[in-house]
Amino acid sequence: MTPDTHDHSAADHEIEGAHSPAAIPLVGNVSNTAGVPLVPLAEPIPVSVESPVEFLPSPEVPIDFGQPFPGPPRERERCLINLRAGCYRITFEPESGSNFYRGSMRVDIAGGSTTISGDLYRFLDLDSDLPSPFPFPWASRVLGGIGQAEIPTTSQTILSSRRQDIPIYARNQYYSYLKVTNVQQSPMFTSGPCRLTLTAEEYVYTQPPAGSFNGTFPATPTRTVTIVLKPKRAPAGFTSSYFKGTLNEGGTERGDFTMGWVSSSFRKATLEIDTLTGAVAPQAVPASSGSGTEDFRTVLATAGWDLNVVSDQTNVPVPAGVNPNTCWSSADLHALMLAVRDPATNLDTEWRMHLVVVPATMGCGRGVMYDQIAVPREGVASFCDDGYPSSESVNFGTAADQQQRSVPRPFLRSASHEVGHGFNQIHQEQEAGADNSIMTTTPSVADVLGGPTTGAPGVFPDNINLGFNDHVRHHLVHFPDIVVRPGGMTFGSGHSSVVPEADRQFFSEQELELRLELVETQIELGEPLQLAWTLINRSEAPIPVPSDVRIEAQHAFITVTDPSGTPKPMPSFVIETDSVSIESLDPRQELQAKTQVFWSSRGFAFETPGRHLLEVRITWTYGGVPFGVRTSTDIWVNYPQSTTDNDAAATLLNPEVGMYVALGGGASHLREAVSRLESVQSMGVEVDQPRPQALRGYEGLLPSDREETSDEEQN
Repeated sequence: MTPDTHDHSAADHEIEGAHSPAAIPLVGNVSNTAGVPLVPLAEPIPVSVESPVEFLPSPEVPIDFGQPFPGPPRERERCLINLRAGCYRITFEPESGSNFYRGSMRVDIAGGSTTISGDLYRFLDLDSDLPSPFPFPWASRVLGGIGQAEIPTTSQTILSSRRQDIPIYARNQYYSYLKVTNVQQSPMFTSGPCRLTLTAEEYVYTQPPAGSFNGTFPATPTRTVTIVLKPKRAPAGFTSSYFKGTLNEGGTERGDFTMGWVSSSFRKATLEIDTLTGAVAPQAVPASSGSGTEDFRTVLATAGWDLNVVSDQTNVPVPAGVNPNTCWSSADLHALMLAVRDPATNLDTEWRMHLVVVPATMGCGRGVMYDQIAVPREGVASFCDDGYPSSESVNFGTAADQQQRSVPRPFLRSASHEVGHGFNQIHQEQEAGADNSIMTTTPSVADVLGGPTTGAPGVFPDNINLGFNDHVRHHLVHFPDIVVRPGGMTFGSGHSSVVPEADRQFFSEQELELRLELVETQIELGEPLQLAWTLINRSEAPIPVPSDVRIEAQHAFITVTDPSGTPKPMPSFVIETDSVSIESLDPRQELQAKTQVFWSSRGFAFETPGRHLLEVRITWTYGGVPFGVRTSTDIWVNYPQSTTDNDAAATLLNPEVGMYVALGGGASHLREAVSRLESVQSMGVEVDQPRPQALRGYEGLLPSDREETSDEEQN
């Protein structure tokens, strides 16, 4: 197994040594394609404000906001507004309707700029229907974790013992994203009202259909609102800046709005770590500053996250029939993660990522991320006995050919990289270029550190930076909740909105040929398509390309367009990218990959008979320029010709069968899939009829095939 690779960096660089290409040939037919933004994303905004002063109202010290200074009347009054950086709990109570809204607002003051974003979740307003045990009109909101400014004294006593924290709400209640585009504050001394005004674009989210995890945001704002707030004394449960006012649309008040500071962190999550017998989990390492240590918590803190690390199970028993010291199959690793993960995990009450550590061996890849187990991005894995083969980089230094367990700093970096993938962050090589940060792949980090002109000075592994760069930090802070939280949208969602595709340079087939090879051009309904492709340099000069063109490596992408013209991306089920780098492909050299096109987190590739269009694209960024190569072919899905074929299709087009195929077979823990496959295998046998035609695409994947293979290996 190979880890995954995504990239962003402030500075572009040339890759040295074995990865150093000549010039990039830009000749012939080079075309562009426009990417479609998937999610909204807040950007830095101008802030009209006079030196905000830290102001922490205390319940013991009454403060009258907006009142004149003691002494003779003055024309101007004091206005103390502390738009403190961090996470705020927000509420919006419309003047009419049966819903109210809770959420969070993130005020990010970093790098000399201010960025503000927020998320709202919708709740049913139960105030008018509450039974006698809940007599107060504010009860339903308090029960949901939001205190109000006007709360009876007895209720304040109850709430004062519980400090408000970063909120987490159910995914199916996610409602909208707030992108703040303007901030205005009254000056400290003003003759007018003392207020804070936020202008925000609201993007209302459409929840995904049943069986899917990807909802949609509109391409343009649903509406633009103005939030007019005044500083107020913080109610019980809040300890700092607190504001109350109204949300307005088109000059009309739409309801009350509150905003109270709760944390200097922007988001919070839990990392659960389980370690197999014989494996060693990543440990804290001395900080590069020379003071203290660095660990998973400090890594996520560089993105403003509060991470709770739970080292749960150690010496987890090795699953029966598995050799833990070889490369793990996707099916075996998937089964292990399902077995050891805390069964009480509820992704609607906490953001929880699962990390399992297994031994494996050199050459398997340092880690892997599953895009979907039962839901997207729940878990990642790290392989402590894999490491840093010198064949991947000439700049691994003293870590070359060492196992991860023997080199603690890059081990922690690699595992943190996989956790970053779990929170939907991609490789920096795919965005702006490799650098010395967490989401750059390990070989590229070594190459960045390998010479005085390529990036941050230093050598691998001592000078590894255990932190996210500004670009990834911006994603982790300001992407919508539903995009980054475990169990939200599938891996890669949103990133095309950050990297414009309009200038992507597509090579012609005379320069880089992408050739498809199909076992069959006509398949049965319910049959996986066996697909292979080859990338060939047809030019006379070296061309820098991804070193791994499998779909698991996240540079190759497949899209299937059905007979009605509806395109469907078919992303990889497993993300294995950390070994990928951009390397020279010499003239006449080629790279190969293959997969089974059948099912993904977006559903089945071929759900109806008829003509389908299959497109394969390989994309990457080099020297700050996005490149790509693409090709396509027609696939015909046959109409069932017999009752047996029709019954087989109905049995096989089941998501668990799809998951079984995506794991490469052998996933015996997916019992529904095994039962269905065995059922199809028996079809036609009793009546002496031909087996279902769709079974042709399952060769080597069926439970009986796997058992025969296992017996042969043992003999």
